[in-house]
Amino acid sequence: MIDFISSLLGGIIRIIYNLVGNNYLVALLIFTLLTKLLLFPLMLKQLKSSAGIQKIAPEDKKLREKYKDNPVKLNEEISKLYAENKINPMAGCLLPIIQIPLILAMFWVVKQPLTYINQMSQQDIINYTAEYFTTEENTIDPSTLDFKTAKQYEINIAKEYGLLDMNVGDKINLGDTPKDVFSKDESKKVSKWSLAIPVLTLFFSLLSNHITMKKSKKTMSEDQLEMQKSMNIMMPILSAYIAFAWPLALGVYWLFGSILGIGQQFIMDKLMEEKDENKKDIKKDKTLFLGKGDNND
Repeated sequence: MIDFISSLLGGIIRIIYNLVGNNYLVALLIFTLLTKLLLFPLMLKQLKSSAGIQKIAPEDKKLREKYKDNPVKLNEEISKLYAENKINPMAGCLLPIIQIPLILAMFWVVKQPLTYINQMSQQDIINYTAEYFTTEENTIDPSTLDFKTAKQYEINIAKEYGLLDMNVGDKINLGDTPKDVFSKDESKKVSKWSLAIPVLTLFFSLLSNHITMKKSKKTMSEDQLEMQKSMNIMMPILSAYIAFAWPLALGVYWLFGSILGIGQQFIMDKLMEEKDENKKDIKKDKTLFLGKGDNND
């Protein structure tokens, strides 16, 4: 399944890459934007579900206090409360479920660009690998290599033979891995600018979680809040580590996705605020209208 999704995503990136004049960075940014737009309806459902849960939070809290010693009755009353307010608590789970295989697929897309973006055959990749390791003193026979070995060097081969232009300026290559800034092997060392991606990934992940946390405080118990606080620290660190330990292309995808996510969250919050204000205005107008009607009578 992941291999199929990786092939699909890699094919889309390749189409964009060709359309934007073989610019890998721009292709990744456009691809990230497209995925965000496609997932936007699910994000909207998630936000609506969260907003609905926030509105019934006081009633939910009262029920949990009232029936804390009767879990069966509590579940019945909570289910009834959600049904009365037309809230589906599972609506917010669909987006993460879909995002997980997408992220896993992107790991392999950036790690094996010849397989998933260039969509080269295994034999062609093996042939390039054999040529890559052939020297004046030692000729590598392609028949002695298997694809499992060859695919580990796809980024090196793509760089060496220009099969995918991953350069950003003169110093940065999206096939570089930021951790290699500290490599003792001079031939593996990459630009220190590469470290900007994991640092920015950490910053925007923390910012995104901070915004989410502010909205979640009203709907969570003390235990849930403590657990969420721990997750809000661990997940940005994990994101930054992945951006540090994997090729820059993955870090760029992750970072730009986080920035777009914050922007989407801000826009949706504004839209929902305006929607609530409109509802209040309508109710106010109705009240005034009914009040005038009573006076006329």
